[in-house]
Amino acid sequence: MAVFPRLVRRVADEAERHLRGGLGRLALMLADPNRSAEFDRLLALVDAQGERVHRLEETLRTQDAGLRALRGELDSLIAQLNDRLLPRIDERMDDLERDLTAFATGLVRTGRETAAGRAQLETVERRLADLRERQARTEERAGLWRDLQASMARLGDDIDALRARVDGRPAETAEEPVPGEALA
Repeated sequence: MAVFPRLVRRVADEAERHLRGGLGRLALMLADPNRSAEFDRLLALVDAQGERVHRLEETLRTQDAGLRALRGELDSLIAQLNDRLLPRIDERMDDLERDLTAFATGLVRTGRETAAGRAQLETVERRLADLRERQARTEERAGLWRDLQASMARLGDDIDALRARVDGRPAETAEEPVPGEALA
């Protein structure tokens, strides 16, 4: 509100400057009696300026009073808002803090459960890889065993064919072995 007193002071200083200039002219006119028309005109100008200054001061006083009333209303509204909103804001912040704490605790718990589940899953995957490796080795051994059985069966057939040749009797197999093939 310090703007209005300064403004009034400026207006008063300006009016005073004009009045002093007018007094200087007045002194010149009083010294010369032929200038009475100019003197009358200056007096009318001084009266008009005084009236303008008075109206300006009244306008400033009414605006200052209106602004003071507005400032009082704003202060009252701010106080009411603080009384109504601040307690609710504190409650909401407390609720939000509780919710965030619960959420963070849930995330930590979920993270631990996920880590435990991940560890169990990795253990199961390792066991599954071991079992697949064992199965592959067993299948390899079974393949070798089948190859060995087939080789033994061919060897038995070859031995029977050789005996049959040595004894001079025909082999029990339906097809005759070709000489040289049986020894191979």
